[in-house]
Amino acid sequence: MSNKNTKGRSKEEKEAFIARMREAREQCFAILFEMTFSDDSYHDILDNAVESRLIVADEFTVKVLEYFSNNREKVDDVIRANIKGWTFERLSRVPLSVMRLAISEMSCCKTPESVAINEAVELTKKYAAPKEASFVNAVLGAAVRVKEEKSSDEQ
Repeated sequence: MSNKNTKGRSKEEKEAFIARMREAREQCFAILFEMTFSDDSYHDILDNAVESRLIVADEFTVKVLEYFSNNREKVDDVIRANIKGWTFERLSRVPLSVMRLAISEMSCCKTPESVAINEAVELTKKYAAPKEASFVNAVLGAAVRVKEEKSSDEQ
């Protein structure tokens, strides 16, 4: 949650904002999860979800899905580079979808890495085994550390 979105808001407004963001992340996760079963574009899957499940595709959801769609290889390469002792093809669909969401969100939104990782871990706990939540946390944490190291090397 960026300061810009909560600064000067009441506790209730902040809680409502957090709830909306969680719902948007969950919708993104659902679309990304569906994409692991289909070659359909996110547009088609999202349109079907809006029509059949009556979800509302907010700006955040579209922005993250658009980013992932345009940068799928780059996002997947970040995951590949940070999964020690695993192959990309062996990843379960839930952790894969959650990590794609978190990496896309960190890349295209101003969400602090710690928030994106925490939300990814919570989503994984909700939809997968606790062991997978630890794995997601470790992979995303490693990805952020690598990014920070590259950033400090460039300066």
